[in-house]
Amino acid sequence: MFERALSLIGDHRRLGKIAGLFLSRSFHSFSSLVFSLVVGKLLIVEEHGIYGQFVAQVTVIQAITEAGLQYSLIRYLSRSLHHQNQQEVASILRASLSLKFYAFLIAFILIASWATAGFFPILEGPLRLPGSPDHLTILLMVLLSGFGMSIFSFLDAVLVSHQKYRELAYWIPSTGVIRLALLTFFYASDPDHLTIEQALFAFLAGPYISVAIFFMIFPASFFEQKAEDHHRFHWIRQLFSYNRWLIAASFFSILSDWMEVLLLGQRPDAPFYHAARIPMQGFLILLATMQSVILPRFSVLENARDFAQNFKFIYKFLLPGVVLLLPGFWIFSWFLPFWYGNEYQLSISVFWILYPGFLLRLLFAPLGTALLALDRPAIVGIEAGLRMIAGVVTNSFLIPAYGIHGAAWSSLIAQTPGWIFLIVLFYRYLRTGVFPELLPRKLVE
Repeated sequence: MFERALSLIGDHRRLGKIAGLFLSRSFHSFSSLVFSLVVGKLLIVEEHGIYGQFVAQVTVIQAITEAGLQYSLIRYLSRSLHHQNQQEVASILRASLSLKFYAFLIAFILIASWATAGFFPILEGPLRLPGSPDHLTILLMVLLSGFGMSIFSFLDAVLVSHQKYRELAYWIPSTGVIRLALLTFFYASDPDHLTIEQALFAFLAGPYISVAIFFMIFPASFFEQKAEDHHRFHWIRQLFSYNRWLIAASFFSILSDWMEVLLLGQRPDAPFYHAARIPMQGFLILLATMQSVILPRFSVLENARDFAQNFKFIYKFLLPGVVLLLPGFWIFSWFLPFWYGNEYQLSISVFWILYPGFLLRLLFAPLGTALLALDRPAIVGIEAGLRMIAGVVTNSFLIPAYGIHGAAWSSLIAQTPGWIFLIVLFYRYLRTGVFPELLPRKLVE
């Protein structure tokens, strides 16, 4: 009886830690949404467009410099720590830092090419950024911000590997809190006008100050341990091999999600498109929450019949949930001009096109999560690649013809090939019980 009581107490403590971590991650996402809303409110229209470009570029740089380590570290480092293999721990960390350095060099070359194209129009970089000093400063801030966010996710994975959930719950919200605190300080210093440089600096500084806090709450002396070169190179290959398709999938997904913002560039109407997208950040919170709840449930399933039963159960709640979100058409249509001002009336018609696409993303999210549970990283990459290619094609026609409304329609239409691909795959799987092997599943060990 006493042992049973202790077991229950232990379970409640674990559940409490998990609940605290879930709330902490939710607050981190919510604080990012609040930061974007406040920045959009305080900046003038032209600077709001620059901020939208900045966030899109930072997201791409973050995807490059993360190098998929947030996935592979948890898998391998957790095992090494469990077996108390300190040599392997040192080798994994040294290898991951090497990969991060290589990824940073790739990001630096990309940013340098954009800056060079600004001075030599014949090169015409992907974003065709002007070569003014202000934009060169922003390009540097893009590089540093993306790299800072990748360090944040790297250290997040280190804490998860150590199962330090309490430290995670306290540390994760720090970036959002610091950004909002810096924004408040800048605004209090000059209430008449927040400059774009101040807003971007607040965004940039958040993760770096959080890194300093990380080493205050979790002294990680094992970062100083040395590893032999042949062990380090072995783990460089191992870490990259494990996540090569998920790295591609993450990069393709980010390019697909932010392609319209990137291609709109410095158009005068780009701020109105960005404003219409900001409420959709709330959907990112919902999607992350769904994945954290569904993935553990899917990971223990063994056959197509189990997946079919769980899909029925999930969609029994998901479909009514999407219906309950339909009033958002009217709520956010009122909110956009109320919050940003009447000059943002153009954002409403763009929002009406974007909103159905994000509702549909919620409906298809369980299928994408099931691919992770089925250990099909190659198919995850293929699906994301289909969406990215469709985005390139549709944007090349619709943006020149219809501007920001064409970008909104492209955002909706370009998702369709990926969704059709998922429907066909799971229709076949649920009927035959055999998942299509488009590419080999086996990862290099």
